[in-house]
Amino acid sequence: MVLLSSLAVVATVASLATCQNTSTIDPSTVLDSTRKQWCESQTSACPLICLQLPGASGSPKENKCDFKSLVYSCICSNNQSPNASEYSQTIPYFECTEKNNQCVKNCDGEQQCQYDCRSKNHCGAQDPKRVNTTTSATTSTAQATTSLPPFTGVPDKNGVASRPSADLNHIYGLAVVMAGFFAGFATLL
Repeated sequence: MVLLSSLAVVATVASLATCQNTSTIDPSTVLDSTRKQWCESQTSACPLICLQLPGASGSPKENKCDFKSLVYSCICSNNQSPNASEYSQTIPYFECTEKNNQCVKNCDGEQQCQYDCRSKNHCGAQDPKRVNTTTSATTSTAQATTSLPPFTGVPDKNGVASRPSADLNHIYGLAVVMAGFFAGFATLL
């Protein structure tokens, strides 16, 4: 019985270890400034990714990234951790693209090798889940349309957008002022 529980503990620890974020590249091969930018992108992407999960808000419970090791965590408000490799601007995406860049660099200019580096190792979502879907329906009755002017700036004191720019009063006013200017200048000559 003790052996069985020990095996269960070992199996659990082993499964947790495989779930940890492991780098596909050696972080020391990437500049610190680049890794810092990657971590900033990862922590910025986490809330947006969480918004796509059912029952999660845009405020993750945990959103961390260590630029030295490139270990990150993104745990959404519904206690789920999204698969960050399905998204761009995440650590798995950056590691994948860097791995491809290093592969291309090691090809010594051979085009087929360079092509294979990128075509056989895709980064980001290959078959993304469509979370937001749109359905359309036809209607048999005509819809009423409005003739509101387009928004042309800051609303006036009544909360309505200002008049459309087709109002030419200011153009006419400018023409009158310019005509007066030219008439005055002509009389001086």
